[in-house]
Amino acid sequence: MNFNKNYYGILGIPNTSTEKEIKKAYYKLSFTHHPDKGGDPKLFAEITEAYDILVDETRKEYDIRSRFGNSYDENKELLTYEFENSKVAYDNEKFEKDWNQNDLNILIKIDENFDGSIEYERWVLCKECNGNGRDTKSKIEIKDEFGNVLKLFDGSDGCDFCEGSGKNPLGDVCGICNGEGKVGWSPCKGCNGEKRILGKQKLEGIKFPKNEKSHRVDSMGHFDKFQMGMVGHLWLVKKD
Repeated sequence: MNFNKNYYGILGIPNTSTEKEIKKAYYKLSFTHHPDKGGDPKLFAEITEAYDILVDETRKEYDIRSRFGNSYDENKELLTYEFENSKVAYDNEKFEKDWNQNDLNILIKIDENFDGSIEYERWVLCKECNGNGRDTKSKIEIKDEFGNVLKLFDGSDGCDFCEGSGKNPLGDVCGICNGEGKVGWSPCKGCNGEKRILGKQKLEGIKFPKNEKSHRVDSMGHFDKFQMGMVGHLWLVKKD
């Protein structure tokens, strides 16, 4: 994997593309540029490499560590540097697994005066819409081309995409209604449609292990606005 390559650009798609869209772009390009069709072998190899990276689990790492990815995180590079240059041995493979692709983890540096208490900001789930992002209590208006209201119905009506089940055809949480099974026309007034709100978190009694350079506090990072129930961790790192 080459983090300096724009694999999305090679396939001619945005970095927010779904797996289905990635496959569609690859098949279209491979049909044109396959060596058996008279295409350039080097270009075809680039197209194939991009496809192999983006339809595999390796896409998660690429999206975080490449500036062309859809969740590039400079803080992750910083934290990786901290551990790689630490005198304390650290399992980098475990760290890669722990870090979430949606930038959910929070990194805070502490000094020798740290007393086990900390207050910081983090994104939490909007309770008003339960992470849906929409005002399901609002009325949905269907208008004609002149702006006249033709029909009114409740925003709590079932989601058409998942037919009110809250799950997509693959059995995963429906990305349209966030598993609620219903949608609203207007954005939630509590979070303005962002599904999360920024709040202050206060923790006390944190025990930082002696002789360790870092400490993880589980499930005290940001809530994910894309995947229901996903939450990151708080990482405390000692300053040099």
